[in-house]
Amino acid sequence: MQKKGLLKIYIIISSFLFIFSCNKDYYSVGIEIFDQQFDDLKTKTFPVFSYQQSLDKVQTNNISSVQLGTFSDDFFGRTNSSFISQLDVLSLQGFGDFNQDQENEGSLADIRVINEEEQLTAAYLDLPFFNNTNDSDGDGVIDIYDSDPTNPESDSDNDGLLDITESRAGLNPLSSDSDNDGITDPNDDDNSSYNNESQLYEIDSVFGNRNASFDLKVYELTYYLSTLDPNNNFESTKEYFSDDNFYEKGFYGEVLHDDQVTLDFDEIPVLFTEDDPTTDPDELTQVSYFETPRIRVPLDIPFFQRNIINREGSDKLSNQLNFNNYFNGIIVKAENFTDDLYMSLDISNARIVLEYDYSFYNTNGTDDVSDDIIERKKKVNTIPLGGVTYNLYEHAGFNENIHKEVEASNANIQSEKIYLNGTKFISKLKLFSDDNSISSELRDFKSKDVLINEANLVLHLDNNINKSNSEFLPKRLYIYSYKDGVPIEDYNKDFSISFSPTAVNANKFLFGGILQYDSNKIPTSYKFNITNHISNIIRHDSLNIELGLTTTSDIEDISIKNGYFSNQDKLILPSPSISLPFPVSLFGSNPTQADISKKLKLEIIYTEY
Repeated sequence: MQKKGLLKIYIIISSFLFIFSCNKDYYSVGIEIFDQQFDDLKTKTFPVFSYQQSLDKVQTNNISSVQLGTFSDDFFGRTNSSFISQLDVLSLQGFGDFNQDQENEGSLADIRVINEEEQLTAAYLDLPFFNNTNDSDGDGVIDIYDSDPTNPESDSDNDGLLDITESRAGLNPLSSDSDNDGITDPNDDDNSSYNNESQLYEIDSVFGNRNASFDLKVYELTYYLSTLDPNNNFESTKEYFSDDNFYEKGFYGEVLHDDQVTLDFDEIPVLFTEDDPTTDPDELTQVSYFETPRIRVPLDIPFFQRNIINREGSDKLSNQLNFNNYFNGIIVKAENFTDDLYMSLDISNARIVLEYDYSFYNTNGTDDVSDDIIERKKKVNTIPLGGVTYNLYEHAGFNENIHKEVEASNANIQSEKIYLNGTKFISKLKLFSDDNSISSELRDFKSKDVLINEANLVLHLDNNINKSNSEFLPKRLYIYSYKDGVPIEDYNKDFSISFSPTAVNANKFLFGGILQYDSNKIPTSYKFNITNHISNIIRHDSLNIELGLTTTSDIEDISIKNGYFSNQDKLILPSPSISLPFPVSLFGSNPTQADISKKLKLEIIYTEY
């Protein structure tokens, strides 16, 4: 009998290895992966107990992106997001060609050292969008615009020339007339006016009505953001939270920008700042390179002339600490949206751009001073956003039923529904029993000789609530150790990747938590494969820990932040749960009888031997 049982185990494990090695496009993990010959394959469902929780504030400093925008939901109310950031002084050690000390002292050895009289001509705030230029077939056309992203011989503009041929020839594979001169590319002998350095991007993390307009306001921050925590004798990093709204508290100075904005997803051409007088045309009118699509708004020129340019060489710009005390940072707010629009922006490449003219002593390449001239030249300096950067979130108008679920859960009553919004609402899950004890049902199951083939946690969407704004549904959920925020074993052991070109957070694919759809493309549920975690509890007497359930914007990011309840009890949270605060409603462990079929459940598929 023992040999027979071992043989069954060997066959099943071999089947697993065969399937995973042969099917890289494998998607869902379920009973269908097993061969019908295993007639003794069994399924058992165990209870899961869900409890609703509401956060008072979450730590939002120094996450991978900043959020700006607003979205509304009939049930979850309205969420507004803005951000505050310091600036990085390292690029401000000098303007022009010489530093201020050199300008002040002059030089007997170098006649070119003069007072440069830098004059600011433009100042901008750049907030780049996240984007990708994925080109699966390498034909020069990114997947989203490619008529066939898997075929390098596609012809996306139908002009008779292959995409890859046009790309190599410096033509536009998405236009039959690259230079817009009225002559199609196959018949055009001169397309030199087309700039083949330009490209299209797929813009990521912009949600809602992309044509909506809004008022963008940028203020000088007048509150010093300490990097180290004074409440801990400056021995730890200071935390900043979603409710640290220094604008509302009155810590703002001059208005640096206040105007209506509509998004533009085109590249931004950057012209040359110098002209070679020996060549035509004038380089000052020619494009040097293109910046990726971004929000670019003008800032107050006199403010930056007075506070930055004119401070060249001063102690205020000499190091980061002095600068942070002098220029505390900026507040970026967006208001009066014509429609819902929510943006996750690339803070690591955000910056302030300073364009200025300065005096340049031109010797014309000779030792004869008679032909020397002083002329005005153009130059650009940038100030990256950096140091302390954090998001502000405002939640208002959410349904009273959420409060009722929170109150019931505080009384240890299972929740009927699960409401998730990474910056405000999370859920705590207990497997098998509501007090983490070994139930009689679990004890009986543990006493058997079983092989856990698969264990799935299935959460069904409450589409009566979610249907009002399904665009904002989280594309992925995340479960973790509630106590300390660390991943469970199935996460750590999963190295799978989805090869679908439309996959969201493609890694850790078998672990799951990815939004599932029915045959009509209607979202239905989320599903996690937690086989290792369950097997450890049943077969190896591991602790049956409480699990946290939240949303995630990046499955690869396992960093943690702190959150606090209204009673100031602390909770550890996965950082990506606070990056995109889109809400979702799910059925919990205590649904009404009408919804009992959608009850949260743990399904175990096993073989008894």
